[in-house]
Amino acid sequence: MLSWQSNRILCMEKFAVVGDLHGNLGWCRHVIKAAAREGISTIFQVGDAGFCWPGRDKFRFDAKLSRLLIDRDIRLIFIAGNHDNHDELEALEVGSEGLAKLREGIFLLPRGGRINHAGLTIGGLGGAYSIDRKWRTEGADWWAQEEVQPDDVAKLAAGGPVDVLFTHDVPDFVTMKSELDLPVEESARADVSRVLLTGAILATRPRHVFCGHWHMRKIAEVDVPYGSLRVDVLHQDGSRWGNAVQVACSGGLPLTIEPLEIVS
Repeated sequence: MLSWQSNRILCMEKFAVVGDLHGNLGWCRHVIKAAAREGISTIFQVGDAGFCWPGRDKFRFDAKLSRLLIDRDIRLIFIAGNHDNHDELEALEVGSEGLAKLREGIFLLPRGGRINHAGLTIGGLGGAYSIDRKWRTEGADWWAQEEVQPDDVAKLAAGGPVDVLFTHDVPDFVTMKSELDLPVEESARADVSRVLLTGAILATRPRHVFCGHWHMRKIAEVDVPYGSLRVDVLHQDGSRWGNAVQVACSGGLPLTIEPLEIVS
């Protein structure tokens, strides 16, 4: 007869969380291979994946990635970053599960949305400020809707607490040091989204936040008014040990988080 402990082990479910991908199909192929190696059937991605990118080859990346996912029987659930085509993503219809289907195997978790997965309530709050927007063109590689919006925070908070929150940017209570020497006004503008994320976290009380955007790997264990919070900042494509983690749970919290090695 199986003990409670062995039952708990058998019911353990794993998923992956991946940082910025920037339309890098070759790297995505390695990510999917790594997930399949670990028996993972769901990958969450925290923005700047590169879907629907305008140009002559628009949707080519999306279609090829869809085929790679289908071949491995894996689905990818993503949130919007700042460098994503917000016009296309906002036009998608959200289904009853709380996700919007982009392609077979590829789904958007909208801003302020939430889903249930592996016994967890998971929220999504994408968006961030582009510090390089002065060199970008609206509708071509920059979109005015890119930043976190108060209405999205209110929508997320209205649904009550979540266990896990996926964001693109990092909340402002986690100290991040940019490699760029930004003007004061640019830093202040970028911090607007980060402050809004902090408000969303305090309102929804997650125990885990996963984010990207900063192109570095960082783990922050933070004491917040409702208890303890772990924030995982994930590196960008090309980082063998920092771009992805594998997460294990048995029908809810707590989570076990380990690096997902991506071999290129």
